Amino acid sequence: MSQYTAVLDIGSSKIVCLICSPDGKGRIVVHGAGICEHRGYKQGELVDEPQFTEAIINAINQAEKEAKRYVKELSVGVPAPFVRLVLNEGTVKFREGEVKYIDHEDMEALINSSLKFKKPEGYELMHSTPVEFRTDDVVSANIPLGATADKLSATVSHLFVDSRFKHAVSSALDKIGLDADLYIGVPLSSGIFVIPDEERAKTAILIDVGAMHTDISVVQNSALIDLQTIDLGGWHFANDLSFGLKLDLSLAESVKRRYVYSLDYQDSIDTIRIPGEGAFKVEHEAIQYIVEERTNELIDLIAQSLDEMGVALTDDVPVYLTGGGIALMRGSCEYMERAMGVPVKMRMPWMPRLSSPNYASAFSVIDFVMHASDDDNAGKLQGTVPRQESIFELIIKKIKSFFSRK
Repeated sequence: MSQYTAVLDIGSSKIVCLICSPDGKGRIVVHGAGICEHRGYKQGELVDEPQFTEAIINAINQAEKEAKRYVKELSVGVPAPFVRLVLNEGTVKFREGEVKYIDHEDMEALINSSLKFKKPEGYELMHSTPVEFRTDDVVSANIPLGATADKLSATVSHLFVDSRFKHAVSSALDKIGLDADLYIGVPLSSGIFVIPDEERAKTAILIDVGAMHTDISVVQNSALIDLQTIDLGGWHFANDLSFGLKLDLSLAESVKRRYVYSLDYQDSIDTIRIPGEGAFKVEHEAIQYIVEERTNELIDLIAQSLDEMGVALTDDVPVYLTGGGIALMRGSCEYMERAMGVPVKMRMPWMPRLSSPNYASAFSVIDFVMHASDDDNAGKLQGTVPRQESIFELIIKKIKSFFSRK
């Protein structure tokens, strides 16, 4: 029997609920999807909490209706503006002269030792992931289960969720008798989902351009090691076109999506059809100027953020682009590549439905949940849950009771 799970992905302009299961071959089967727009958030604040609640409920109801099943619990993807990252060292020392084979309890002790710092005020721990492990003089990205050592240490990446955001989501779910068992940082899950394992062995960068903000995640192995958010996204491009061309915002968005970077638009004219008003003609050069000026600004801000994070752009550092802000615009990768001076790649693992970069974050949360229960990850992920249960243990419980809501 399939093992179902559901997630709620909260973007800055839309909320996505997916009900999925694995097909036994490492692929994801979508049984139900619900997508609802909402007014989003600005600078870490929800714009309209009642409408946010309504959008969450509607997205879940749509997904349940299509899947023909009710869900009891689901996992929630937390967007970057509501995530706080803390890196800290953890160490477990064993008795001198003792031959100690490292086990899951040692992994848990390692993570707990790395939690000895003052927690960010107003935030709650979601999960913790070692960047890499050090057993005596050996460094490895893999969990050293069964290895022997006098000392086990690691730099551990701790991701926290804004308590106000968590409360807003929990309150919305409570209205329909649901509870969120896991909160997962989308900057981490997206980095793991989009960037291939081998390219995360050292340092890799994910640029996620959403509707209202752009998130720059620096990932190493299976851990997030730095994060910055820029308050500029695809909406700002459409808004510029709306203002500059005197168009309704929805029409401006369609103009943005049709735009192709780096074409020679000299002397060409675009015809925009306005419902009830006929055709409107505009010079392509005007569209090009508006789009590329905003793109150049975004690239400058990305470079500034990377500089602040101490990340140098070289051919050895993989850079990936995702999100629905500009990744759907043809030529966006190539344009950014030329401006940034390094290769910029776009990768969306194939999905049977919604296989598009603007749904990458939602699928990344599903993928994260499904793979967190793998034996390879046992002891590697730790969450703030009763009795210090690890995330993979909670997932097994969730699967067993998944479709029990009446």
